[in-house]
Amino acid sequence: MNYNEFEAKFVKENFKLKIALAVSLIVFSVGTASILLEKRYYLYKGGALFEERPLAEEVCRQSFSTLAEGNPNPNVVSSGIIDLANKESFGLTIEKIYQVKSLEVGSCKIILKSDGKLMAFKVTLDGSNSNPFYYKLSQIDEIPAAKEDL
Repeated sequence: MNYNEFEAKFVKENFKLKIALAVSLIVFSVGTASILLEKRYYLYKGGALFEERPLAEEVCRQSFSTLAEGNPNPNVVSSGIIDLANKESFGLTIEKIYQVKSLEVGSCKIILKSDGKLMAFKVTLDGSNSNPFYYKLSQIDEIPAAKEDL
């Protein structure tokens, strides 16, 4: 093998390596771009969190509890309900709260045991950004309590 044949073979092999390198760089670039630009879709089972603010049930429980104790918290109970509670006494001994469930936006259902009886209340909440916890109790309605709700 003389020098000219060796040089020709070297140039040919070098050209093949350059093509292989270019192809691998293109494939790597396309793969990286597809990973970075990929749209990911997630299935989230906690959809109720996005339908209503997370503190609604806790505000519902807290506002009802403080009102039942006879000492309504002005941060979670509207002033109209506080005035009404001061005029007419509303007292309830809560033995156990079984369930606080959000019914729709701005209302929830509380199932509790008081004086050995199962009771249920629908609590309506007013939402406003000026409220400390967004919601305040604005109305309470007693509803029939069914054992199936537990």
